[in-house]
This record gives sequence, C-alpha cells and structure tokens, in this order.
Amino acid sequence: MKNRVRNIAVGMAVACFLIAGGASRGAGTGAAAFEQLKALTGHWEAERANDVASKEKATVDLELTSNGSAILEKVHMEDNGKPVEMITLYYLDGDQLKLTHYCMAGNQPTMVGTYTPETKTVKFDFLSITNLQNPDAGHMHHAVYTFIDNNHFKTRWTFRKNQQDAFTEEVTYVRAK
Repeated sequence: MKNRVRNIAVGMAVACFLIAGGASRGAGTGAAAFEQLKALTGHWEAERANDVASKEKATVDLELTSNGSAILEKVHMEDNGKPVEMITLYYLDGDQLKLTHYCMAGNQPTMVGTYTPETKTVKFDFLSITNLQNPDAGHMHHAVYTFIDNNHFKTRWTFRKNQQDAFTEEVTYVRAK
C-alpha cells in the first residue's frame, strides 16, 4: 500500500512538473505579441484589398491607453458611402493576449491570440461573443496580424455567418508619414 501511495505521489509530482514546464515554455508569448502591437501605435492608411463592393481608403489609428495596459484601435472606413468606425481593444489577461472587437454588426467578439515569432504573426481565435442575436448571425470570428516591418503590417479578418466562414478581408496598412 505504501508503494502504491508513493508511486501515485511521484506520478502527480511529475505531472505537475510537466504541466508547469509546458506553461513556462509558452510563457512570454502574450507579452511579446502585446509589445509587437505596441510598436504599431500611430496613424496608418490602406486600400481595402478584398472588398469587391468598394476600393475606398481605410485608416487605422492605434493608441496606448489605460496606463499602457491596453491598445485602442480605431478603424475608419466607408460602407456604401457612409462613414463607419469600429473599435478593437487589445489587452493582456495574465499572459494571454486578447482582443474584443466592437463591430459595425452590433456585436462584440472576444478572441485569444497566439504569437509565432518566427513568422511575426499573431493569430486570434474566437473565444466568446456578446450581443449576438442568434447563432447564425454574422460576426468576426478569426483574425491574423502579420508584422511586416516598422512601416507595414497586414490584417486578415474572417467574418462568420450561418455558422460558417462567409468572407475574409485582408488589408495591408502603411504607416502615414
């Protein structure tokens, strides 16, 4: 009986060590991604690449807020000739990078980011949403940010409707001088 209890205790200690080791290996990715996003603070301009209905200019302003604990992104564009503003808030939750997108669709998806330094890419995956009318209602479901250089970054947002991907919008932004 003593050997069994000892083996269980050793097994649990090894499992805890492995779990903690796995967590520490992944540690830093949220903070590193947040630092990459911080470097984007400023004014950016772009032509909307995949919007068939309109090739109008879009602008993005990113600013550090809340004593440096959040990044506020304001996107300004036109939709069928009407000006539209959307806001996305980026923040750390522990060491997880998250975003909440305040969409022109009237809902607010929250996504969790995974940073891959080798490709300079943050992939945001759907976590939850508020104000969704029903499960088939349209909402942003996935986003990818690619840090090209100090004066260029690319975003790819995927809109989901009827519980499947409806379209993807890719935009490359250039820092306004």
